[in-house]
Amino acid sequence: MKNAIIFFKGLNDYIKGDFINLVLCRFSQSNFPIDSVFTVSDEKKEEVTEFVSNIRQAYDNVIVLNYGCKKFKPYEIIDKSCIYNDSHGRDDFSLFVVEGDICERISSEVIPSLEKKYQVKYGKVIFKTYGIDEDKIRKITDLIESKSEVRFNILSENLDCRVELVYNDKSTKMDYDFAQKEFITALKDYVYADSDVTLEKMLVDLLKLRKCVMSTAESFTGGNISARITSVSGASSVFYEGIVSYNENSKRERLSVKEESLKKFKPVSAQVAGEMAWGLVRDKKADIGISTTGIAGPNTDDSGFPVGLCFIGVAYGGEIKVYKYNFDGDRKSVVEKGTKTAMFLAIKCIKNI
Repeated sequence: MKNAIIFFKGLNDYIKGDFINLVLCRFSQSNFPIDSVFTVSDEKKEEVTEFVSNIRQAYDNVIVLNYGCKKFKPYEIIDKSCIYNDSHGRDDFSLFVVEGDICERISSEVIPSLEKKYQVKYGKVIFKTYGIDEDKIRKITDLIESKSEVRFNILSENLDCRVELVYNDKSTKMDYDFAQKEFITALKDYVYADSDVTLEKMLVDLLKLRKCVMSTAESFTGGNISARITSVSGASSVFYEGIVSYNENSKRERLSVKEESLKKFKPVSAQVAGEMAWGLVRDKKADIGISTTGIAGPNTDDSGFPVGLCFIGVAYGGEIKVYKYNFDGDRKSVVEKGTKTAMFLAIKCIKNI
Protein backbone atom coordinates (compact mmCIF):
# COMPACT_ATOMS: atom_id res chain seq x y z
CA MET A 1 0.00 0.00 0.00
CA LYS A 2 1.54 3.30 -1.14
CA ASN A 3 -0.03 6.59 -0.10
CA ALA A 4 0.65 10.11 -1.32
CA ILE A 5 -0.58 13.56 -0.40
CA ILE A 6 -0.80 16.51 -2.79
CA PHE A 7 -1.04 19.95 -1.21
CA PHE A 8 -2.93 22.01 -3.78
CA LYS A 9 -2.18 25.68 -3.07
CA GLY A 10 -2.06 29.19 -4.44
CA LEU A 11 1.18 30.31 -6.11
CA ASN A 12 2.26 32.55 -3.22
CA ASP A 13 0.87 30.46 -0.37
CA TYR A 14 3.28 29.08 2.25
CA ILE A 15 2.31 25.86 3.98
CA LYS A 16 3.54 25.78 7.58
CA GLY A 17 5.63 22.79 8.59
CA ASP A 18 3.55 22.31 11.75
CA PHE A 19 0.41 21.89 9.66
CA ILE A 20 2.08 19.36 7.37
CA ASN A 21 3.28 17.40 10.40
CA LEU A 22 -0.22 17.48 11.89
CA VAL A 23 -1.70 16.05 8.69
CA LEU A 24 0.96 13.35 8.46
CA CYS A 25 0.40 12.50 12.11
CA ARG A 26 -3.33 11.94 11.49
CA PHE A 27 -2.52 9.29 8.91
CA SER A 28 0.36 7.58 10.74
CA GLN A 29 -1.71 7.33 13.92
CA SER A 30 -4.36 5.48 11.93
CA ASN A 31 -1.84 3.02 10.44
CA PHE A 32 -1.94 4.64 6.98
CA PRO A 33 1.50 6.31 6.77
CA ILE A 34 2.15 8.68 3.89
CA ASP A 35 5.00 7.67 1.54
CA SER A 36 5.28 10.90 -0.44
CA VAL A 37 4.21 14.53 -0.12
CA PHE A 38 3.87 16.83 -3.14
CA THR A 39 3.07 20.52 -3.44
CA VAL A 40 1.32 21.83 -6.55
CA SER A 41 0.40 25.45 -7.19
CA ASP A 42 -2.51 26.71 -9.25
CA GLU A 43 -0.29 28.69 -11.64
CA LYS A 44 -1.08 26.65 -14.73
CA LYS A 45 -4.17 24.47 -14.82
CA GLU A 46 -2.85 22.21 -17.59
CA GLU A 47 0.37 21.37 -15.72
CA VAL A 48 -1.56 20.62 -12.54
CA THR A 49 -3.91 18.34 -14.44
CA GLU A 50 -1.00 16.43 -15.95
CA PHE A 51 0.75 16.09 -12.59
CA VAL A 52 -2.33 14.70 -10.86
CA SER A 53 -2.90 12.28 -13.74
CA ASN A 54 0.67 10.97 -13.49
CA ILE A 55 0.71 10.66 -9.73
CA ARG A 56 -2.39 8.51 -9.80
CA GLN A 57 -0.51 5.75 -11.60
CA ALA A 58 2.21 5.35 -8.95
CA TYR A 59 0.18 5.15 -5.74
CA ASP A 60 -2.67 3.11 -4.28
CA ASN A 61 -4.19 6.09 -2.49
CA VAL A 62 -3.79 9.78 -3.33
CA ILE A 63 -5.18 12.50 -1.09
CA VAL A 64 -5.48 15.97 -2.61
CA LEU A 65 -5.73 18.73 -0.01
CA ASN A 66 -6.89 22.15 -1.15
CA TYR A 67 -4.72 24.57 0.81
CA GLY A 68 -5.82 28.01 -0.30
CA CYS A 69 -6.08 27.52 -4.06
CA LYS A 70 -8.43 30.22 -5.39
CA LYS A 71 -8.01 30.18 -9.18
CA PHE A 72 -9.93 26.94 -9.56
CA LYS A 73 -11.06 24.04 -7.42
CA PRO A 74 -9.40 20.61 -7.44
CA TYR A 75 -12.71 19.15 -8.61
CA GLU A 76 -12.29 21.12 -11.83
CA ILE A 77 -9.23 19.07 -12.80
CA ILE A 78 -10.14 15.79 -11.14
CA ASP A 79 -13.05 13.66 -12.28
CA LYS A 80 -15.39 13.37 -9.26
CA SER A 81 -16.31 9.86 -10.37
CA CYS A 82 -12.74 8.79 -9.61
CA ILE A 83 -12.84 9.59 -5.91
CA TYR A 84 -12.80 5.89 -5.06
CA ASN A 85 -12.19 3.94 -8.29
CA ASP A 86 -9.75 4.93 -10.99
CA SER A 87 -11.12 5.08 -14.52
CA HIS A 88 -7.98 3.56 -16.04
CA GLY A 89 -8.77 0.02 -14.94
CA ARG A 90 -7.31 0.00 -11.41
CA ASP A 91 -10.15 -0.96 -9.14
CA ASP A 92 -7.81 -0.87 -6.11
CA PHE A 93 -6.96 2.83 -6.52
CA SER A 94 -8.56 5.51 -4.34
CA LEU A 95 -8.46 9.26 -4.83
CA PHE A 96 -9.70 11.73 -2.20
CA VAL A 97 -10.22 15.45 -2.62
CA VAL A 98 -10.43 17.35 0.65
CA GLU A 99 -11.52 20.97 1.08
CA GLY A 100 -12.72 23.05 4.02
CA ASP A 101 -11.60 21.88 7.47
CA ILE A 102 -8.83 19.60 6.25
CA CYS A 103 -7.89 17.83 9.49
CA GLU A 104 -11.50 17.26 10.53
CA ARG A 105 -12.42 15.80 7.13
CA ILE A 106 -9.35 13.57 7.10
CA SER A 107 -10.48 12.09 10.42
CA SER A 108 -14.19 11.89 9.63
CA GLU A 109 -14.13 10.91 5.93
CA VAL A 110 -10.78 9.85 4.47
CA ILE A 111 -9.49 7.56 7.22
CA PRO A 112 -12.85 5.75 7.73
CA SER A 113 -12.96 5.13 3.96
CA LEU A 114 -9.45 3.68 4.01
CA GLU A 115 -10.37 1.49 6.98
CA LYS A 116 -13.37 0.19 5.08
CA LYS A 117 -11.29 -0.41 1.98
CA TYR A 118 -8.65 -2.44 3.80
CA GLN A 119 -11.14 -4.03 6.23
CA VAL A 120 -9.29 -2.79 9.27
CA LYS A 121 -10.81 -4.23 12.41
CA TYR A 122 -9.92 -2.46 15.60
CA GLY A 123 -11.35 -0.50 18.47
CA LYS A 124 -10.02 2.31 20.55
CA VAL A 125 -10.48 4.06 23.86
CA ILE A 126 -9.62 7.73 24.28
CA PHE A 127 -8.12 9.29 27.39
CA LYS A 128 -7.50 12.98 28.00
CA THR A 129 -4.62 14.04 30.23
CA TYR A 130 -3.36 17.39 31.40
CA GLY A 131 -0.19 18.65 33.05
CA ILE A 132 2.32 16.07 31.83
CA ASP A 133 4.36 16.46 28.67
CA GLU A 134 4.16 14.13 25.71
CA ASP A 135 7.65 12.63 26.13
CA LYS A 136 6.83 11.38 29.64
CA ILE A 137 3.58 9.85 28.42
CA ARG A 138 5.41 8.11 25.57
CA LYS A 139 7.86 6.47 27.96
CA ILE A 140 4.90 4.95 29.78
CA THR A 141 3.01 3.89 26.65
CA ASP A 142 6.14 2.46 24.99
CA LEU A 143 6.62 0.19 28.00
CA ILE A 144 2.97 -0.93 27.90
CA GLU A 145 3.18 -1.60 24.15
CA SER A 146 6.26 -3.79 24.67
CA LYS A 147 4.22 -6.03 26.97
CA SER A 148 0.97 -6.30 24.98
CA GLU A 149 -0.60 -6.31 21.51
CA VAL A 150 -1.92 -2.74 21.70
CA ARG A 151 -0.64 0.63 20.57
CA PHE A 152 -1.04 4.23 21.65
CA ASN A 153 -1.46 7.38 19.59
CA ILE A 154 -0.73 10.72 21.28
CA LEU A 155 -1.64 14.24 20.19
CA SER A 156 -0.47 17.02 22.53
CA GLU A 157 -1.09 20.75 22.74
CA ASN A 158 0.06 22.88 25.68
CA LEU A 159 0.19 19.91 28.08
CA ASP A 160 -3.36 18.91 27.06
CA CYS A 161 -3.01 15.43 25.54
CA ARG A 162 -5.38 13.19 23.63
CA VAL A 163 -4.26 9.57 24.02
CA GLU A 164 -5.78 6.72 22.01
CA LEU A 165 -5.42 3.16 23.23
CA VAL A 166 -5.88 1.12 20.04
CA TYR A 167 -6.52 -2.62 19.94
CA ASN A 168 -7.14 -4.88 16.93
CA ASP A 169 -8.06 -8.45 16.11
CA LYS A 170 -4.62 -9.58 17.31
CA SER A 171 -5.23 -8.14 20.76
CA THR A 172 -6.81 -10.16 23.52
CA LYS A 173 -9.09 -8.87 26.25
CA MET A 174 -6.21 -9.52 28.61
CA ASP A 175 -4.01 -7.18 26.53
CA TYR A 176 -6.63 -4.47 26.57
CA ASP A 177 -7.38 -4.79 30.29
CA PHE A 178 -3.68 -4.80 31.12
CA ALA A 179 -2.94 -1.75 28.97
CA GLN A 180 -5.84 0.27 30.31
CA LYS A 181 -5.02 -0.56 33.94
CA GLU A 182 -1.32 0.22 33.53
CA PHE A 183 -2.02 3.52 31.78
CA ILE A 184 -4.56 4.77 34.34
CA THR A 185 -2.41 3.65 37.28
CA ALA A 186 0.68 5.44 35.95
CA LEU A 187 -1.17 8.63 35.01
CA LYS A 188 -4.00 8.76 37.54
CA ASP A 189 -3.01 12.27 38.66
CA TYR A 190 -3.22 13.58 35.10
CA VAL A 191 -6.16 11.78 33.46
CA TYR A 192 -9.25 14.00 33.48
CA ALA A 193 -11.53 12.12 31.07
CA ASP A 194 -11.97 8.75 29.39
CA SER A 195 -13.61 10.24 26.32
CA ASP A 196 -12.68 12.86 23.72
CA VAL A 197 -13.90 15.96 25.55
CA THR A 198 -12.36 19.36 26.26
CA LEU A 199 -11.39 20.54 29.72
CA GLU A 200 -14.27 23.01 29.75
CA LYS A 201 -16.85 20.40 28.69
CA MET A 202 -15.62 17.98 31.33
CA LEU A 203 -15.70 20.73 33.96
CA VAL A 204 -19.29 21.70 33.18
CA ASP A 205 -20.41 18.06 33.10
CA LEU A 206 -18.84 17.41 36.51
CA LEU A 207 -20.39 20.55 37.99
CA LYS A 208 -23.79 19.33 36.84
CA LEU A 209 -23.15 15.84 38.17
CA ARG A 210 -22.12 17.13 41.59
CA LYS A 211 -24.81 19.85 41.57
CA CYS A 212 -22.18 22.53 42.22
CA VAL A 213 -22.03 26.16 41.13
CA MET A 214 -18.74 27.82 40.23
CA SER A 215 -17.39 31.37 39.97
CA THR A 216 -14.05 32.69 38.73
CA ALA A 217 -11.87 35.68 39.55
CA GLU A 218 -9.24 36.22 36.88
CA SER A 219 -6.30 38.54 36.65
CA PHE A 220 -3.62 37.43 34.17
CA THR A 221 -5.98 35.04 32.35
CA GLY A 222 -8.21 38.01 31.52
CA GLY A 223 -11.58 36.23 31.42
CA ASN A 224 -10.42 33.29 29.33
CA ILE A 225 -11.61 30.72 31.88
CA SER A 226 -15.09 32.25 31.95
CA ALA A 227 -15.17 32.38 28.15
CA ARG A 228 -14.23 28.69 27.88
CA ILE A 229 -16.83 27.61 30.43
CA THR A 230 -19.66 29.68 28.97
CA SER A 231 -18.89 28.32 25.50
CA VAL A 232 -20.34 25.00 26.71
CA SER A 233 -24.08 24.60 26.21
CA GLY A 234 -25.94 24.48 29.51
CA ALA A 235 -23.18 26.15 31.53
CA SER A 236 -25.60 28.77 32.88
CA SER A 237 -26.99 26.22 35.34
CA VAL A 238 -23.60 25.74 37.04
CA PHE A 239 -21.68 28.98 36.42
CA TYR A 240 -22.60 31.96 38.60
CA GLU A 241 -20.18 34.71 37.55
CA GLY A 242 -16.77 35.54 36.19
CA ILE A 243 -14.90 38.59 37.45
CA VAL A 244 -11.88 39.96 35.57
CA SER A 245 -10.14 41.50 38.56
CA TYR A 246 -7.15 42.95 36.76
CA ASN A 247 -6.57 46.06 38.84
CA GLU A 248 -5.47 46.11 42.49
CA ASN A 249 -8.46 48.25 43.43
CA SER A 250 -10.78 45.72 41.81
CA LYS A 251 -9.22 42.91 43.83
CA ARG A 252 -9.80 44.92 47.01
CA GLU A 253 -13.26 46.29 46.24
CA ARG A 254 -14.85 43.37 44.35
CA LEU A 255 -13.23 40.44 46.16
CA SER A 256 -12.33 41.89 49.57
CA VAL A 257 -8.62 41.25 49.16
CA LYS A 258 -6.91 42.96 52.07
CA GLU A 259 -4.90 46.12 51.44
CA GLU A 260 -2.23 44.74 53.74
CA SER A 261 -1.92 41.60 51.60
CA LEU A 262 -1.54 43.61 48.39
CA LYS A 263 1.22 45.73 49.92
CA LYS A 264 3.08 43.04 51.85
CA PHE A 265 2.83 40.08 49.46
CA LYS A 266 2.14 41.92 46.15
CA PRO A 267 -0.82 41.17 43.82
CA VAL A 268 1.00 38.18 42.33
CA SER A 269 1.21 36.00 45.41
CA ALA A 270 -0.26 32.93 47.04
CA GLN A 271 -1.88 35.09 49.70
CA VAL A 272 -3.74 37.27 47.22
CA ALA A 273 -4.77 34.30 45.06
CA GLY A 274 -6.27 32.66 48.14
CA GLU A 275 -8.14 35.77 49.17
CA MET A 276 -9.47 36.23 45.64
CA ALA A 277 -10.82 32.67 45.62
CA TRP A 278 -12.39 33.10 49.05
CA GLY A 279 -14.03 36.34 47.91
CA LEU A 280 -15.98 34.32 45.35
CA VAL A 281 -17.54 31.87 47.82
CA ARG A 282 -17.84 33.87 51.03
CA ASP A 283 -21.49 34.78 50.35
CA LYS A 284 -22.23 31.12 49.42
CA LYS A 285 -23.68 31.99 46.01
CA ALA A 286 -21.02 29.76 44.49
CA ASP A 287 -19.77 26.43 45.83
CA ILE A 288 -16.38 26.59 44.13
CA GLY A 289 -14.20 29.62 43.48
CA ILE A 290 -11.21 29.64 41.11
CA SER A 291 -8.78 32.57 41.03
CA THR A 292 -5.73 33.41 38.92
CA THR A 293 -3.03 36.01 39.42
CA GLY A 294 0.30 36.08 37.64
CA ILE A 295 2.74 37.77 35.28
CA ALA A 296 2.02 36.82 31.68
CA GLY A 297 4.72 39.06 30.16
CA PRO A 298 6.37 40.08 28.03
CA ASN A 299 7.72 42.21 30.91
CA THR A 300 7.47 41.86 34.67
CA ASP A 301 5.65 44.35 36.90
CA ASP A 302 7.11 46.58 39.63
CA SER A 303 7.42 43.55 41.93
CA GLY A 304 10.33 42.26 39.89
CA PHE A 305 8.89 38.73 39.92
CA PRO A 306 9.77 36.62 36.86
CA VAL A 307 7.51 36.42 33.82
CA GLY A 308 5.48 33.21 33.96
CA LEU A 309 5.09 33.21 37.75
CA CYS A 310 1.43 32.43 38.47
CA PHE A 311 -0.78 31.45 41.38
CA ILE A 312 -4.12 29.67 41.07
CA GLY A 313 -6.48 29.54 44.04
CA VAL A 314 -9.24 26.99 44.62
CA ALA A 315 -11.86 27.58 47.33
CA TYR A 316 -14.37 24.92 48.30
CA GLY A 317 -16.11 23.80 51.50
CA GLY A 318 -14.37 26.33 53.71
CA GLU A 319 -10.92 25.28 52.47
CA ILE A 320 -8.57 27.25 50.25
CA LYS A 321 -5.72 25.71 48.27
CA VAL A 322 -3.25 27.74 46.25
CA TYR A 323 -0.96 26.33 43.56
CA LYS A 324 2.21 27.99 42.31
CA TYR A 325 3.42 27.66 38.71
CA ASN A 326 6.23 28.99 36.55
CA PHE A 327 4.88 28.78 33.01
CA ASP A 328 7.25 29.20 30.08
CA GLY A 329 6.57 30.66 26.64
CA ASP A 330 5.28 33.99 25.38
CA ARG A 331 2.35 35.95 26.79
CA LYS A 332 -0.25 34.01 24.81
CA SER A 333 1.22 30.69 25.90
CA VAL A 334 1.34 31.67 29.58
CA VAL A 335 -2.30 32.78 29.50
CA GLU A 336 -3.35 29.58 27.73
CA LYS A 337 -1.50 27.37 30.20
CA GLY A 338 -2.94 29.29 33.13
CA THR A 339 -6.46 28.98 31.73
CA LYS A 340 -6.22 25.23 31.14
CA THR A 341 -4.45 24.57 34.42
CA ALA A 342 -7.15 26.42 36.38
CA MET A 343 -9.88 24.32 34.74
CA PHE A 344 -7.90 21.13 35.41
CA LEU A 345 -7.52 22.02 39.09
CA ALA A 346 -11.25 22.71 39.28
CA ILE A 347 -11.93 19.27 37.77
CA LYS A 348 -9.65 17.60 40.33
CA CYS A 349 -11.40 19.46 43.14
CA ILE A 350 -14.87 18.41 41.97
CA LYS A 351 -13.83 14.77 41.48
CA ASN A 352 -12.79 14.67 45.13
CA ILE A 353 -16.11 16.10 46.39
